[in-house]
Order: sequence, then C-alpha cells, then structure tokens
Amino acid sequence: MSQPMKNAKEIVEKLMKEAEEESLSEPLQNIGKLIDQNKDKIWLRTRSGKPIAAKMETTATEVIEMFKDGSDIREKIDELMSVAKEIDEESQRRSMVVT
Repeated sequence: MSQPMKNAKEIVEKLMKEAEEESLSEPLQNIGKLIDQNKDKIWLRTRSGKPIAAKMETTATEVIEMFKDGSDIREKIDELMSVAKEIDEESQRRSMVVT
C-alpha cells in the first residue's frame, strides 16, 4: 500500500470515530470503502498515480484539521469523495480487459 493512501485511510477512520453527525458518517464510510478497495493498486505507486494518492492524503489532512478547528467540513468531505471516486474510476479503467 502506498504511504499516502495508508495515511488517508487512517485519517478517514479517525474521522468516522469522531464524527457524530449522521450526515457526515455515511460519506466517510463510502470514502473509507473506496480507499480500502483501491489501496493496494500498483498504479498508485507509479509516476501517474503518486500525485493523486498524495492529493487524497492532503485533502484528508485538511479535513481533519478543519474538523479539529470546529469548521464545517461538508465541502471538504465532498472534495475528498471526488478524489476517492477519481481513484476508483481510474482503477476500474486500468483493470478493464480487452477481449
């Protein structure tokens, strides 16, 4: 697993434990699930994958910092979800088999 994805996974798990609002826990669970599904993908350790994995880690770090400050994190969670979806879509694209 790439280090940025590992860090992002730890941050999202921490947020899931601390987030009490139902409206936040569902998106965080979805993000965690997408990270779990894609964390071991080899392409995330390549030149093209490292930047997006780092973006996931950076965004997750920003979310936890905003959460600690008491700021509204819904917008950042949406951004984190879009990065997770981008990783998932790229993983699906790369796993397609040409017949």
